[in-house]
Amino acid sequence: MNAPLTQPSASARQQALLRECFELARAHPFYQALYRGVDCVDAAQPLEKAALQAALASFAPEREASGLYLVRSGGSTQAALTFPVDIAENLAQRQALADRLRADGVFGPASIALNLFGYANLYRTAAIVDDVLERCQATTLPMSAHAADADILAAARQFRPSHVLGTPSRLALFAAHLEAAGQRLEIPQLLYAGETLHASTMARLRAALGAGQVWSLYGGAETGIWAWSDASRRPGLFRVLPRVAAEILQPDAAGYGRIAVSNAWRRRFPVFRYCVGDIGRWVERDGERWLELRGRDGRSFRLNETTYELDDFARLAGAEEGFQIQLDRDPAGRERLTLLLAAPLDAAAEATLRSRLTALLGLATDSCSFALRPAAREQWRLDPITSKTPPIVDLRA
Repeated sequence: MNAPLTQPSASARQQALLRECFELARAHPFYQALYRGVDCVDAAQPLEKAALQAALASFAPEREASGLYLVRSGGSTQAALTFPVDIAENLAQRQALADRLRADGVFGPASIALNLFGYANLYRTAAIVDDVLERCQATTLPMSAHAADADILAAARQFRPSHVLGTPSRLALFAAHLEAAGQRLEIPQLLYAGETLHASTMARLRAALGAGQVWSLYGGAETGIWAWSDASRRPGLFRVLPRVAAEILQPDAAGYGRIAVSNAWRRRFPVFRYCVGDIGRWVERDGERWLELRGRDGRSFRLNETTYELDDFARLAGAEEGFQIQLDRDPAGRERLTLLLAAPLDAAAEATLRSRLTALLGLATDSCSFALRPAAREQWRLDPITSKTPPIVDLRA
């Protein structure tokens, strides 16, 4: 039986890697206060994004003796986090990733990749993927997430890509453009990253883009890209790059817990036990050990001085089809919430959901403080930098 491991039995290699990353971190100015007086790796607390953001607040690139690679996090926090990386270390990690992607058949010399990832304001996914593609000796068509759909379609018709790459949000917008234009492409392979790919979105992408084989990458600004998945054969299961340790913190009975990453590729600016904001577990399949991703960890927001958990809305709205919460103010300045749903509702289903939403918010049924509205994904708000669809959009400026 393929049973999940509630806590992976750390190998001697992983323990050595954790110790190496810990020693680098506790000697670094970013983390000296966090790990002062801590001598054992097992006693070292995980690094939260807020703590890292505070450590970076006084960082100044002009004080560095040599150049840096600066990359912006795609997280949903109001203040963007920009993480520094040593240039040579960054390229070494990319080369290791490219070698493994090529060995697993993700990319190769015959690949022609239509790259629709984002590249703006230090957010560099498109450029990172271009570099990895070239290290696989593949051809890249660097259109970017911000290109007009008509221009992307023209490039696809001209160069006949073997792969299309992007966030599910951006790929879905392109698919909607094709549908509206009565067009269809035949691009055999699709690679996504940055968001969960829901079954309904996948069906739409297959219909519009013709993708049969699906791949996924996983990582972030703070850690680099460090995992990849054959999402057709093993959806949700990822291989992890050597010299990266992924720990599952406080796993529940099913083995799921917060993912913390230590990256020994990054020495000049260490990454030790960094909480990436996702939930996962280790599983064994066919005699191999895989990292299984479940999604984001528990998030929350405040509305009219009350805190609400995003997971409650996922259970109410149906996370498989997808939803977006938009927070804004009415003309009188009162806070309000709009719940956008991907799936259409009949009158009975809408009445039931409205009643449940009313109970969740603790409001009267006829309150003007919330609205429930089915809306096609192309009507949802995208992050202008990352081209991801955030689950919560706060417009209460």
